[in-house]
Amino acid sequence: MSPITAVRRALRAVQSYRRPRRELVALLDEGFHGDRHLLRLVAWLAAHAQAFIETGANVGSTARYVARTFGHLPVYSCEGDARVCAESQKNVASLGNVHIVHRESPAFLYELHERRPELCRQRNLYWLDAHGYGYRWPLVDEVGFLTSRLDSALILIDDFRVPGRPEFQYDTYADQVCCFETIAPALRRNRNYTLVYPDYTEHTSAHHPLVGVGLIAFGSDDLVLPDALCRQFRCETIAT
Repeated sequence: MSPITAVRRALRAVQSYRRPRRELVALLDEGFHGDRHLLRLVAWLAAHAQAFIETGANVGSTARYVARTFGHLPVYSCEGDARVCAESQKNVASLGNVHIVHRESPAFLYELHERRPELCRQRNLYWLDAHGYGYRWPLVDEVGFLTSRLDSALILIDDFRVPGRPEFQYDTYADQVCCFETIAPALRRNRNYTLVYPDYTEHTSAHHPLVGVGLIAFGSDDLVLPDALCRQFRCETIAT
């Protein structure tokens, strides 16, 4: 599928992904649930990335955290609720490396990569968080677009089911489950993927319970987790 065709398809489908009106949440100094182990993983990934791209900014806690902590990274994010988006834009207004737009995903992803083609030629860190309750998720289309369009990427998915670890919360709604089995059909074929899951029990956040996350990396043969992270995260290789 060409990028132009992808953009047109996204624009036609965007209404089906529109989420209900969102409530403003508290702005936090840390992103990624404040999970200390996850923050260390993000720091390591950010050192190997050239941009940070997020879907589902909410009030901008994660975008602001990344922009302030990893100043070398341009940060791009979207928020589908106009009122919440305005709040997130206000919260990052003092930071020159953050760009948050009022847009639904995956149209945001399609348009961003069309407008900035250099993103397609580099390795970016993605944080997919445009899923929740009360609407049809764009997750499968997001993963399908990224794995088909890019040769290399680091894709973190929030609220992801961690197999065999029920203490980690994950999203479900209607017949949708935020898990690998849901996104597997969207992965580009004939490629190896590295799948990374949490493998710890400590609850380190002052704001959130243990929340599941999954990392899907491809085209990154030089990315081998250091021993310190391997004590908190487990890796497996998936061939499609």
